[in-house]
Amino acid sequence: MFGHLWKNTLKSVVILSHRVPFPPNKGEKLRTFHQIEYLHKHGYKVSVCCPVFNREDEQYAIDLAEHFKIEVSTLALGNQYVRFIKAILTGRSMSEANFYSAELETLFLQKAESADAVLLTASSLTRYARKLVSTKTQVLIDFMDVDSDKWAQYVASAKLPMKYIYARENKLIRKLELEAVANFDHLFLIAEAEVNLFEKTVSKTSKLKVLGNGIDFGLYFPVHREPKKSQEILFTGVMDYKPNIDAVKWFVSNCWKQIKEAKPNCKFIIGGMNPTSDILALKNIDGVEVTGFVDDIKPYFDSADLFVAPFQIARGVQNKVLQAMACALPVVSTSLGAEGINCIKGENILISDQASDFTASCLTLLTDENAKKAIGEAAHQLIVNHYSWDAVLLPLKESIG
Repeated sequence: MFGHLWKNTLKSVVILSHRVPFPPNKGEKLRTFHQIEYLHKHGYKVSVCCPVFNREDEQYAIDLAEHFKIEVSTLALGNQYVRFIKAILTGRSMSEANFYSAELETLFLQKAESADAVLLTASSLTRYARKLVSTKTQVLIDFMDVDSDKWAQYVASAKLPMKYIYARENKLIRKLELEAVANFDHLFLIAEAEVNLFEKTVSKTSKLKVLGNGIDFGLYFPVHREPKKSQEILFTGVMDYKPNIDAVKWFVSNCWKQIKEAKPNCKFIIGGMNPTSDILALKNIDGVEVTGFVDDIKPYFDSADLFVAPFQIARGVQNKVLQAMACALPVVSTSLGAEGINCIKGENILISDQASDFTASCLTLLTDENAKKAIGEAAHQLIVNHYSWDAVLLPLKESIG
């Protein structure tokens, strides 16, 4: 059992992050960045360890250290294919192999030796903390989502051989989650729905706590939108991530034709880095635009008339939905896209799971200016009331002490 000798007054926290949490421009980086910021602001001595995959990561680590004036220790991982082969031969998950290095483990444990607490940012990092058993160091892990369930969703929609690979990953990630339940002090998930799912599919435990995502109100806020001839529907996200790809392809295949027929001047903007060939091919469809990487996504929120979250596979809270709401941009979502958000269907969001209903919801907001404004304003108020980072990260501070 971890943490039975930890001190009452916290001096230092070592964060082991599976990605360099800088710049805070996508979900997993954004969450860890704000956790660092929160702890730093509340007087904790924070240091970070993380793997780097390329020179760009190395520069990001330098930028992170400079931004907070903290120590950031990095280590370049070996050849990815060699790591994956080792994972197969030793019965480990591919997710663990993607982020594991014996040298990084040694570096992390050296830093953790004098720390009051460590925070791991993913289930795939569980192995790094095994040697902290029965030490004074408290161990916390931020699952964020029930990762094993994400792989189970992949299994349901995949064909061989990927179905086998996803099933293997589901089994091995669940094993890591169970190990964390048995040995770690505090386990965090992003929403109450994720806690319920974890208890249903993995294990019941009193160690689970909700640690939500918040919004930086200095970055995401409403602006006055001038009337314009064309209308825009927006989706944002990293566009080589399977749930994002599936969501966009579903929307274009099932909804876009009918929307375009009803609103000939409408555009569908897909904003986000690393678009796959499947996503780039959507540019050939009338009215669909794919931006690729952009320096600043905020102008796209400001220009759009509505945001869509048509997720068919998803886990946890979608930051992109929170960001749209913070900008008073009305959202049309599937149930999966709205999961974990304290929203009310028909009041501050429109939720539709059938393609025909999803299309109708989009057309309602594109046609009825009053409905669009009312949903957007109610969404913004929801974010202001419940999603400041200081409010949602309080359980982190309370758990560490």
